Amino acid sequence: MDVMGNDQNGCEVSQPVGGWVLSSVQARILEGVAAGFSSGRLSRELYLSSKTIDYHVRVMSDKLQAPNRAALVSRAFVLQILRTDSWPPRITCETVDY
Repeated sequence: MDVMGNDQNGCEVSQPVGGWVLSSVQARILEGVAAGFSSGRLSRELYLSSKTIDYHVRVMSDKLQAPNRAALVSRAFVLQILRTDSWPPRITCETVDY
């Protein structure tokens, strides 16, 4: 379900089918969800409303066909959107559209 490749810097790139790439806001939200943060905490840290956080979580869950937050994080690791070598979780390089 994903396409792997390398960018010009040699970084491994993972993009889900359909060319979907995370926005910078979605990347920060996904990192927070993977770290176990609530929507309330993420909204305070990112200066967004909790409804905005929930909206982005829902959009990412729909794109990755994940029924809940735990499944979203699991799919993100399987698709190598989240790095497996860091804590707190971080997005892999170049999976974000800055």
